[in-house]
Amino acid sequence: MKQWHINQFRRALQSNFECRKAEFRYLSNFLTSLIVCTSVKLSEIAKWMSPEVKTESNYRGLQRFFQKYGVCYQQYAGYVMSHLPKGKRFYLVMDRTNWKFGKANTNILMLGIIYAKMCFPLYWMCLDKGGSSSFWERKDLLDKAIEMLGKERIKALLGDREFIGVKWFKYLIDKEIEFHIRLPKSIKAGSVLSENRKSITHVFRYWKEGVKIDYHKKLDICGFKLYLSGMRSSKDYCIIVSSKNNLNSLEKYQLRWTIECMFQAFKSRGFNFEDTHMKQLEKIEKLIVLVSIVYTWCVLIGLLNEQALTIKLKNDGRRRTSVFRKGLNYLTAIIIKMLRGEIYNILEFNEVTQILSCP
Repeated sequence: MKQWHINQFRRALQSNFECRKAEFRYLSNFLTSLIVCTSVKLSEIAKWMSPEVKTESNYRGLQRFFQKYGVCYQQYAGYVMSHLPKGKRFYLVMDRTNWKFGKANTNILMLGIIYAKMCFPLYWMCLDKGGSSSFWERKDLLDKAIEMLGKERIKALLGDREFIGVKWFKYLIDKEIEFHIRLPKSIKAGSVLSENRKSITHVFRYWKEGVKIDYHKKLDICGFKLYLSGMRSSKDYCIIVSSKNNLNSLEKYQLRWTIECMFQAFKSRGFNFEDTHMKQLEKIEKLIVLVSIVYTWCVLIGLLNEQALTIKLKNDGRRRTSVFRKGLNYLTAIIIKMLRGEIYNILEFNEVTQILSCP
């Protein structure tokens, strides 16, 4: 890649992040190499970093980069918010993903922000344990989001069955954060007195399959008067607990799927994050920042070009090719041309570079 291209990427990154000039050059090379090879394995990225340098030297440089490079996660969050509409209210979604490399367990708690039915990573935490997150870990992430956005810009928090509990519900209610969270079937509801409480499935024992139900009154759940709604299929119940009202709560909860799609883009349908051999949590968190920058870049390009690229829909109304994948393919084609020194459209390059920078 020509020095002029690297300088353009570096200037774009400088509008969002702070680090030394040499680090910006390395960061630019890393991000473009990640896009082309779609793998977080440093041995693969090293093959695309600085072609004039031996792969072994690039690999050692990458190792030093992750040891010394200091990432400011607040700057990354600012980068995401700078590309979203000012003053708009957003849904937040919390979820967790984990996998094992050998005996090492990688467990990531993620808080994302939803815009245009796409989830963007906002804050995260690598947990030094397997299993579920704690109240304090969830609170830490959401406190940062409240500080960044202000609670008035948070429409609601969406979460799966892991994200329940007396302390958690109390915290959300005290903070006046609306929530729509799925309940496990084992949860009891209906009365303050334990002997009078019934299981959720008992409360909805006359529930017909495929019919959405918004329960007509509040029920006592985890010690709080909350709303219930949901739907039953032949295999399972999908029961949503809501804090303020249950109007369209099932439709709102369905937006939680956007974070699952984001995890898929991080993993097998994008950058193969599970291939990383990193074990130190600090390095993994740095890697998440870099992958998140590229993921956000791809999604923004995909959203910008969605109408022009005419993303086809399946019979069920879903996209055949995701916004992320369209953006990734678009970026990959441009960067490969640059790496090969081929002629390309300078307007395209300027456009994608501008998206990487702060508006």
